Amino acid sequence: MSRSLLRRAIAAATALAVIVTLGACASGGSASSPIRVGWSGEVPPLDPAASDSLGSFAFLTQLYPSLLVVDADQADPVPEIAESVEWTEDGVYTAVLKSGLVFPNGHDLTTSDVKFSLERQLALQSEDGAWRRLANLDSIEIIDDTTIEFHLGTAIDTGFPFVLAGPAGLVLDEEAFFADELTPDADIIDAQAFGGPYVLESSSDEVLTLTPYLGFGGSPLAASTLELRAGDDGDLATRLSDGTVDVLAGRLGPETIQSLAGDDGIDMARAASGRVRLLAFDFGHMPFGSRTETPDAAKAAAVRTAISELVDREALADGLGANWVEPLYGYTADGIPGSSDVFSALHGDGEGGPDVDRATAALDAAAIPYPVELSIHVDLDQVGDPGRVEIDALAEQLDDSGLFTVTVVETDAEGFGSALVAGEVEAVFTSVLPVTADPRDYLEPFRSAGLLAPGYADAGVDKLLDEYASEPDADLRAAKLREIENAIAVQLPAIPLTQGVRVVFVRGTISGFGVDDSLPLDLSRLRR
Repeated sequence: MSRSLLRRAIAAATALAVIVTLGACASGGSASSPIRVGWSGEVPPLDPAASDSLGSFAFLTQLYPSLLVVDADQADPVPEIAESVEWTEDGVYTAVLKSGLVFPNGHDLTTSDVKFSLERQLALQSEDGAWRRLANLDSIEIIDDTTIEFHLGTAIDTGFPFVLAGPAGLVLDEEAFFADELTPDADIIDAQAFGGPYVLESSSDEVLTLTPYLGFGGSPLAASTLELRAGDDGDLATRLSDGTVDVLAGRLGPETIQSLAGDDGIDMARAASGRVRLLAFDFGHMPFGSRTETPDAAKAAAVRTAISELVDREALADGLGANWVEPLYGYTADGIPGSSDVFSALHGDGEGGPDVDRATAALDAAAIPYPVELSIHVDLDQVGDPGRVEIDALAEQLDDSGLFTVTVVETDAEGFGSALVAGEVEAVFTSVLPVTADPRDYLEPFRSAGLLAPGYADAGVDKLLDEYASEPDADLRAAKLREIENAIAVQLPAIPLTQGVRVVFVRGTISGFGVDDSLPLDLSRLRR
């Protein structure tokens, strides 16, 4: 089962399966020379307990194995170094390891290492770590060297396999990692304490050298040595253009994407990513919110409805370029089993476009004079400069309708937090990017007392979320996901706007380059 450099938090129902064999004319090197990979972003600490970010996981999953891995063709994670997994009784999830697993340093990889890795996450409770994802794990029991039981707090937790396939589930060598503190990078490299598709042989300020580990218990086995250079996407794009980098991946800005997409000597593959952007409302402080001087739930709902009728997602996406975002018509990323385009029919012109007449009717029916004044906060630390372009375009759409007068309040993370506490936030332009591939990660923020839409609460949605989490049948779970999306869409605590796009560029004689809706790049498949 493939492991992705940018393995995201979605499990697509149908893969794009775009496999591109490249034979461009740029500098290539011999068949045995390393593949030079440009990584846009910072290289994270090598200790998996230090971080729970998607960027960190995307890198570390190349170095460490997992019991399970996300497969774009399956609704649930599938075995990687596990031989099998199953719910053996209520609240007990049993995994059997493949036999003969060994770390690169010669240490046996057994269930003791699995137990150590998860319990270490819980013991360290690193500030930015993934240990919180293990909240439903009561205990771990080793049956023998290859069989292990996870005892959970609920009879069935369909999210737990996704936890094992995510940052909290990376399996470490218990003989090499410190049990009571984070292990320094140098110690990890010296101990060769990896076990994933690659071994990190050396690290300098500029280049990391990764060599294939043929003892990796998953598949496919890597075949090419990689020289990974991290840095700014603009600098790396220049290196790709001049032939000193073969592959460019990571978080690329729209300007970089646009410049490289027009280069005839460079090949590109693209697919939708798991990042979604929304306009979320504070039910207490939005116009006619419960904590305003003129509280009126019906009028507040009419304001949200009118805004939803006016959103032109195609125009938002066009403003940033087709290789940066795509229109999004539901709360979960497109491609997830059960995801829907509920907003195409429920709001706007019924075909995904805006409808000013319907927006006007919503305000008129609630006897709301217009234009309605609305402030939208945007945390630029979270959404970056492209987010500024998108929210300005949305504000212009609302202003041009004549129904709203929008003020965009740009701030940073600290300023946004202060404004939220002070009750100054009416609406916020924000993004959601799950780290694990559990589809409910997109919808859990809408649970009562959630942080995405303060003041929003619905017992019916809470019940549906609980039912989803305990439903073992994948088809029934997908149907439940659609039911949840529909229930939330009627109440509009947030309005989905766009979905991100992952783009990978390659030049030279590189093969095995693939992108699909769940696995944008798989380093272990790269061949020169």
